[in-house]
Amino acid sequence: SSLSPFTSVHETSLMSAAAPAAPAAPAAAAAPAAAAPAAAKEEAAAPSGRRNLTHKTHRTHEDVPTTQMRKIIAKRLLESKLTLPHAYMTVEVEMDALLALRAKYNASKGIKASVNDFLIKAVAASLRAVPEANAHWTEDAITFNSQVDVAFAAATPAGLVTPVIREAGTKSVAAVAAEAKDMAGRARNNKLMPEEYAGGATSVSNLGMFGIHEFIAVLNPPQASIFAVGATFPKAFPDGKGGVETRSVMRISLSHDSRVIDDALAEKLCGALKDIVENPGLIFAE
Repeated sequence: SSLSPFTSVHETSLMSAAAPAAPAAPAAAAAPAAAAPAAAKEEAAAPSGRRNLTHKTHRTHEDVPTTQMRKIIAKRLLESKLTLPHAYMTVEVEMDALLALRAKYNASKGIKASVNDFLIKAVAASLRAVPEANAHWTEDAITFNSQVDVAFAAATPAGLVTPVIREAGTKSVAAVAAEAKDMAGRARNNKLMPEEYAGGATSVSNLGMFGIHEFIAVLNPPQASIFAVGATFPKAFPDGKGGVETRSVMRISLSHDSRVIDDALAEKLCGALKDIVENPGLIFAE
């Protein structure tokens, strides 16, 4: 009978042993000896420290053991989606004023602050403008934060981590940029201290640099909000003279815990962020 593609080597050996043994042809006698070096060579080619599960046992996939960090991330994501009542809202913001300000700021400071560094400051300013949203849920109370700590998503080989910029609203863009660069680098090398990615009032997750225009992020407990930032892209607008003009826009999606931030408060928070991004001088007004 034919064998399933997932039949193991062990099962194949037992089935062969149960069947009557047929006399082997003389020319076949040397086959096992010839196959042994080839099998040893294939085994040696398997990745160090990992079983070569694609060799004979499973022909269709390979199992890669998960790291402890990956297990923790998976557990927290599952807990977030199962226990937090997520709701979502997307706002489109015009970016031309902020991009122009960023170019002038970087030239005057001799630095390379990213758009994300400015957005971290803008998010902090929006939470300062809407303090009711600077809070998180506990079983006995809604806890309002005394400062605005903004986390940002950083990719590492083990998965995403969220280093926290403490009191982001009170720091200059240059200070935010330097801190974010330092922590993102140490995150990639697994050198962050646990307290550096714990807590935070909210998070910013930016996939715009990868050409993603819009996406939804999962809340990072105990935070009650997270902002998913898309790419900047051109969009046509009426110019008021019967024609059109092109402006740069970005879509930012807010995921919020409805126990703390209801839809009305989420709209107020998104409106504040839109106003700050489109009038970026407000970033420095704190």
